[in-house]
Amino acid sequence: MIVAAAGTFLVQSWEQVGDVTRYLALLGMTALLPALAYICGIRLQEGRTARVLMLTLLALVPIHAGVLGGFVLSQFGTTTRTLGPVAQWVAPSPQAALLLVAGAAVALIPLIWAAFRVLSRPHARLLSTASAASHALLLVPDRSALAATLIIVPMLGATAWCAARIKPQTRESRLAVASLVVPAAVLAARQVLFYDVSSTFWGTLLGTAAIALFALGKKIADGTIERFAIVPTLLCIAAFIDATVPLWAPRSLSSTWLIYGLFSAVPLLGFAWTSGRSKAFFLGAAVILNATTATATLLLAPRAWAALEAIALGLGVLSYGFVKGRRVPLYAGIALAGFGFVIEVVHAIEAFEASGWLALASFGAALLGLSAWLERRARSVRHAGAAANLSRPVSDGLSQ
Repeated sequence: MIVAAAGTFLVQSWEQVGDVTRYLALLGMTALLPALAYICGIRLQEGRTARVLMLTLLALVPIHAGVLGGFVLSQFGTTTRTLGPVAQWVAPSPQAALLLVAGAAVALIPLIWAAFRVLSRPHARLLSTASAASHALLLVPDRSALAATLIIVPMLGATAWCAARIKPQTRESRLAVASLVVPAAVLAARQVLFYDVSSTFWGTLLGTAAIALFALGKKIADGTIERFAIVPTLLCIAAFIDATVPLWAPRSLSSTWLIYGLFSAVPLLGFAWTSGRSKAFFLGAAVILNATTATATLLLAPRAWAALEAIALGLGVLSYGFVKGRRVPLYAGIALAGFGFVIEVVHAIEAFEASGWLALASFGAALLGLSAWLERRARSVRHAGAAANLSRPVSDGLSQ
């Protein structure tokens, strides 16, 4: 109820009073929370209620930063869109805007420090500094999509760094660290509701969500949460690909689709490398995605590099199926590699270009070299095993 009451200062237009008066009323209401927490914690000896009130105080601070950001924007910034009265906070003058920011900082920073002292006493200074810096970024008088992207990255980075540094163990410390995410959430909501957004902005948010889900699942040993990180990961890559459309403009849709599969494999392989629980899932997802993109590219617009990718993936899958004795990946790999080989040969015949026959010859030479190296390694392993078997009876006799 307290947070909802404070939220009305953000979305309700009060025609009877000015914006400065409205904000001072919000500041006065916020100052009551630590007083109530003191009464509950010291006088009534009820620590849990005091902690809840101080956590509520931390939830109200981003609202203050959002309102103060509106005051600063009204005097020092420009907007590219016409905003309704609900989203406008206008200061009488530049001096008034600066005084409001300074006065709010003097009042709120000690309260933020006190709240973190209650919730996570050993790390109160670090959390207070990170919180003050994140809320200060909400005051930047630039509402462009690029500025929002550049601002939200250090906010989320500071949260991740504090979480890794503190390693919260108690519920209160976890909530204290989680409160650092709220300024980024306010910035994202403000940008989406009232200003312009870009694909880069969405890609940054989705990428952060993917990393957060994967880290959370790994921390609590939940494979389902780890694997769900694939959804924002694929959307993140799609957003960044869309953001770089001018760079891909000369290329066809099939080439862009092929590039999407290759770029998506990078984070998936990274997740597979760092996760023992979901390694097979992410590795299989990367292989299936790139096999799908390569096959679709070959069906829509045959290209030499798509055929080579299909051959490489097919050889890898059939090798896995052969070593593990599994028929499905074995036959699937044979089909994919064979399809890519046929398309590559046809492309080399129809289009007299170096990209066809030269790529095919180079790939064949690379396969020969790889096969020779593997055969040499296998021969060395066999010889080492035979030598160990021959020396074992002699060592046993000497020991006896």
